[in-house]
Amino acid sequence: MTVITEILPDKLEELKSYLEPIGLDIKNKKSQEISFAAYEHLHYCTFFVIPGDHPSPGSSPTPALLAFEANIDGEVKAFVNELIAKNPQFVNKVYSCCAGYPGSDAGQLAAYLLANDQGANAFYVAHPGQNRNTIYRQREIRGHIEKFIDAKRSELVGQSEAQIHAAVVQHLNTVYPGGIPKIEAQPFFTLYGDKVFNALLAVVGIVLVGGFFGWFGPFTEFLATVAVLGAIAFGVVLRWHEMRDKQDDKPWVVSEQMQAIQRVEDRQLQNHLTSVIEIKPGNFRFYTLKVVLAGINLVAKLVATKGNLSGIVTIHFARWVILPGNAGGRRRLLFMSNYDGSWENYLGEFIDHASVGLTAVWSNTQQAKDRGFPDTQWLALRGGSRDEQRFKNFARNSQLPELVWYSAYTDLSVKNIDNNRRIHGGLFSTADLAAWLKCL
Repeated sequence: MTVITEILPDKLEELKSYLEPIGLDIKNKKSQEISFAAYEHLHYCTFFVIPGDHPSPGSSPTPALLAFEANIDGEVKAFVNELIAKNPQFVNKVYSCCAGYPGSDAGQLAAYLLANDQGANAFYVAHPGQNRNTIYRQREIRGHIEKFIDAKRSELVGQSEAQIHAAVVQHLNTVYPGGIPKIEAQPFFTLYGDKVFNALLAVVGIVLVGGFFGWFGPFTEFLATVAVLGAIAFGVVLRWHEMRDKQDDKPWVVSEQMQAIQRVEDRQLQNHLTSVIEIKPGNFRFYTLKVVLAGINLVAKLVATKGNLSGIVTIHFARWVILPGNAGGRRRLLFMSNYDGSWENYLGEFIDHASVGLTAVWSNTQQAKDRGFPDTQWLALRGGSRDEQRFKNFARNSQLPELVWYSAYTDLSVKNIDNNRRIHGGLFSTADLAAWLKCL
């Protein structure tokens, strides 16, 4: 869920003053306002402010927005109801600072949050089907195995792979008297999504090629002709726009805000990135971006389902949200990502492994007039994020600080979660025990 609400101008500082201490005490050593750990369906959540501004000289300022991002298991409605039921004081305190606040009635408050949920235009999950409790359980199982091996290392050294496996299973059956918890089946698209995606591409390709050569009758021939002419027209209009774009040559500004962002980075295994950037004016750029994000969403749902997004193996959750136009008529793109490692490495991975998708998205955005994305040709084929320093400056200048950021498992990387699942699954099989032992 991505709840976006307008902040009442006279309540902005009050809201910040309330949320900042909660963010600084996210593990609840002192504050008792809310314990995010109590929500067993919650993986990550973030609260941050999108500043208001003046869209044009002499105009009224646009209101600041409060964004609440949550990555959860199950239905959004169920989570919202649980959030309000467990922490009504927190929810009411936060949203009483926002326009349209309906009062403390739980039903009306839930309807208010759901009505302001913008969802996502594209959403990536590293491990679909891995709910929070499963991740916890598999971390626990690995811990039990490690302790057992450490205690019995001298006895296990001379044993065969099958004997070690049997000893581990026997030990876990004593830890779990009811039997080792069964591993949950993976979702269909996690197992077979890539095959479905390749089949769809093959069907589209056959229809277009066959239609172009008249294999399937006049209708498909007409569709193929329209597709080719449409692609040519799109390319011409795209290059016309690209040749008029002006890249942002402004270096990263060492501001108080940027220093605040850097101070909270790399304090643990994981980090969070929040970016808000203006979409270039005009419907052409807007609808191009929507189509690109729809493509990314399709790839995320069908292909990138095993902890790997185009070669990037450090992202837990990521989303792209097109925000509604503000009072100045400008549309903005919101990007949020929960990832492993440092900001520098994360951006470097995007450049090295996903430059095409990255550039296809952000080449349609700008910091302001005449401050666009690094020069790009043909949407993503040349330039763009490959201009590393300009791209990193562009990314830093679009970044916002978070008031609150919570992770349910800061000690686990994407690779750790995948490895723990392999260990868990291997307990119920004797196939390829050598590979299973390497996971320990």
